[in-house]
Amino acid sequence: MKNKTPKIKFWLEEDGEIFGKGNYEILKAIEKFGSINESSKQLRMSYKKAWTKKTSTEKFLGGDIFISKKGASKDSGTILSPKALEFMKNYELLEKELEEFLEKRFNELFKKEE
Repeated sequence: MKNKTPKIKFWLEEDGEIFGKGNYEILKAIEKFGSINESSKQLRMSYKKAWTKKTSTEKFLGGDIFISKKGASKDSGTILSPKALEFMKNYELLEKELEEFLEKRFNELFKKEE
């Protein structure tokens, strides 16, 4: 098992709603680019799919996670609310801790015989 590495996929569920990697990626892109349209392009995702993920993320987190300013000015676009930023920080922390645990446990179980 010298070159094998463990991988993990996880998501959060509540009342049939799901928040997973795709939802996280659209949030991260919106944070970076300030635009759902630009985020969808950068992620090579259709605008419709990005909008659907945005909507499902709002529903999952209870709304009020995007602050949009309409228009063509320099200040127009979409930013994330403090609630969304805090949720992302916690999601990233959980993901990191799960990956660290997985790597540690994988090494304990499978690399001991090498």
